[in-house]
Amino acid sequence: MAYNYDQLAGLVGTTHTMYPKQELTITWDSHRYEAARIFNQESIKKQGGTSITGKAILSPQGNARFTGYYDKDDLAQGETLHTYNMPWCRFTTNWSWDELEIIQNKSDPEGFIDLAKVKEMQAIWDLANLFEAALWQAPTNANDDKFPRGIPYYIRWMNKDTTTAGWVGKTIRYRDTSTGTNCSGIDSNVHPQWCNWADLYTAVDDDLMSRLRKAFMYTRFKAPLGATQFEKRAAAKRRVYTSFTVKQKLFDYLDAKDDMHTTKEALGRMVVSPDGGTDMLINGHDVVEIDTLESQTDPETTDSPESIYCVDFAHLMPVVYSGYWMQTRGPVHGGTQQHTVFTMFKDGAFNILCDSPRQAGFVLHKALTA
Repeated sequence: MAYNYDQLAGLVGTTHTMYPKQELTITWDSHRYEAARIFNQESIKKQGGTSITGKAILSPQGNARFTGYYDKDDLAQGETLHTYNMPWCRFTTNWSWDELEIIQNKSDPEGFIDLAKVKEMQAIWDLANLFEAALWQAPTNANDDKFPRGIPYYIRWMNKDTTTAGWVGKTIRYRDTSTGTNCSGIDSNVHPQWCNWADLYTAVDDDLMSRLRKAFMYTRFKAPLGATQFEKRAAAKRRVYTSFTVKQKLFDYLDAKDDMHTTKEALGRMVVSPDGGTDMLINGHDVVEIDTLESQTDPETTDSPESIYCVDFAHLMPVVYSGYWMQTRGPVHGGTQQHTVFTMFKDGAFNILCDSPRQAGFVLHKALTA
């Protein structure tokens, strides 16, 4: 029996969703896939337009004062709103079948449906790896509008050869070793309010715990009464991210204090929980180990920072293009170059938005030297 184009395309299209209830064993190459979790569970914003934009007020005007009878008004009006912006980053993944595969499995629908599941899962796996790598990197350089702006683009290390902690996270280290302080259109060197908190540590010890507590305190902001109506924001969870090596040292630090951990044990606001869920908390924040951070190096100095990031997803969040996110299309015929091939595609556009680097979190790391 011969099969025409429409019959073959129809079979691929229907098996895209008609999978048997079978289990697949997949040897994942990342332990957490935190980007995939963020894109599915955190406060995702939807937006359209040619770019992602927002407005930020970086400082007050200084117009408030105490007055006496008949005092003259003292008026001042300066630059109020600053615009931050970022490009849309497009992505794609695909999975294909040759028409002979389709015909060979036509007599055994269950076998072909399983094949379809495998091919699509591999495509999603590729996409998860792509997102995960991008989440923990800055773009290639300041002019790169193709790759997303990951967490290190917004939560930046201290400058090399500096030791003074505070609102000093201002320099973006791009992947091509270049640097810059213009973060989404606002220069952190000109506007220190657009910097993030950064500090150094030398070892996982009591001093690190003290520096973490200070960072947690300094990056918590609460609007004054009467002003909360102007800042409405969806609640989101803050998390701490670090490498496997650093997290292991945190466990060792706890063991050195007391190796009889219980579910609600707290030591310096550190908690170990054996409930099968979160296994460590610092200041009430989940401590999550990230594969990429295990081999993270500073593009500028090549040093290993052993970073400890804290990220507040109320201020750092993915923005997806409204109506163009995880769009599945196909099957598309390969044309004259691959005339026996049918392909399914998944496409979309997004980027990572940060509307306040000083509230989006902080980073502690080892010293970076020239």
